[in-house]
Amino acid sequence: MRLLTALLVALLTAALLAACTPQAAPPDTPEATSAPAPTAAGTDAYPAPNSAYPGPNSAYPGPNSAYPGPNSAYPGPGAADFGPTVSSEPIVVPEPSSADVGVAHGKLFRITDSGEREPLAGYNVYLGNILRNNQGDESLVQLDRGTAPRAQLNALGEFVFVDVPAGRYGLMLDMVRGAVLLNDPDDGSDLIIEIQGGQVIDLGEMAYPLPVE
Repeated sequence: MRLLTALLVALLTAALLAACTPQAAPPDTPEATSAPAPTAAGTDAYPAPNSAYPGPNSAYPGPNSAYPGPNSAYPGPGAADFGPTVSSEPIVVPEPSSADVGVAHGKLFRITDSGEREPLAGYNVYLGNILRNNQGDESLVQLDRGTAPRAQLNALGEFVFVDVPAGRYGLMLDMVRGAVLLNDPDDGSDLIIEIQGGQVIDLGEMAYPLPVE
């Protein structure tokens, strides 16, 4: 009887010890934590300095890009091959091809600071349409480079407009800074060129104190 009692006490003691001993966590069980899990709205979603967001070294045009610069192939002042070759041969003035059109020719000079005259060469001259205001008075000259009669000054400053429709025009010199409406060099009044069908008009020599470009 005493032996049975001792055995029961030993079993109870072993059971109590086993219940009080902490159990080790399985190796694949994640450790519990109170920190929130990261979401897509965190800092990783914001473009970083090395992301695809354009930065100083991106493809945005800069000084060394293909954007035309001072040393690029874009024609600038002094480019030897810019524009057509200017002829040094005197112009031969033709007759109008019909009774509906006329011809106008002349010669342009630049007056230098020293008072000398030098031929204007290589520039384009146009005949701009004269517009009337509401009162019917001639007030403005309109230039459309795509449709207006055009001539190029040769090395002697000569020009000729061939087969121009009859009408009244203003003479315009196309310079780098823009087109300039030329006036009468003698008195500064409006220079109106009236083209008549079947006729040739000689505008003579005209000189202006134009800036050097």
